[in-house]
Amino acid sequence: MKIHWFCSVISILVLTDVFAEQKKCPEADSDLIKYIKWQMEISNGGHNSLSPQKCQCKPKDVLKERPAFFAFLKANSVSFTGHDILKFDDLRTNIGNHYTPSTGHFTAPKPGLYEIFCLLYGYNNSRVTFQINKNDQLFAYGLTPGREWNSINISLLMELKKGDKIYVKHRVPSRRETVQGSQHSYFSGRLLQ
Repeated sequence: MKIHWFCSVISILVLTDVFAEQKKCPEADSDLIKYIKWQMEISNGGHNSLSPQKCQCKPKDVLKERPAFFAFLKANSVSFTGHDILKFDDLRTNIGNHYTPSTGHFTAPKPGLYEIFCLLYGYNNSRVTFQINKNDQLFAYGLTPGREWNSINISLLMELKKGDKIYVKHRVPSRRETVQGSQHSYFSGRLLQ
C-alpha cells in the first residue's frame, strides 16, 4: 500500500511539473502542493475531501504568447513571375495578427525559434521555382519538378528577431509559372520558443 502511494505521488509530481511547464502558470507551484496534500489526505482515509483548486490561467492568454498563422491561396490558380511575392489570402489562423494577407509577410512579434511551413502545388504540369526569404535575404530554395499536379513541402526552423519578415518569393524572374490554389497551396508558421 505504501509503495502504491509513493508511486502515485511521484506520478503526480511529474505530471504537474509537465503541465506547469506547458501552461507557464505562476500558480502551478501552489497547486502542486495543494494536490499532493489532497492525495495524501485521500490515501489516509479522507474520501470526502474536496478536490484542490485548479490553476486559473486562461488558455487564450497562453495562446497570445504563441503567435501562429495558417493561410491558403484562395484563387483556383495564381500566376507567379518576376519578383512576385505570393500572397496567401485565405487566412484560417492568425493568432496575434502577425501575418498580413495583402503583403504575404509574416512579421515576427518577438525573438525566438519559429517553425515555418510552405506547401506549393504546380498547376497542371507547371514547374514552380520559389524561395523563402527572411527580410530581403534568401533563406531556403523550393522547386516543384514540373510533372502533372506536383508539389513540394518545406519545413524550416528559423531563429528570428522582433520585426523580421518571412515571405514566399518567386525565384526565376524570367519564368512565368502557375501555382494551384483552392486550398492546395499554403503558408504557415508558429513560435516554438
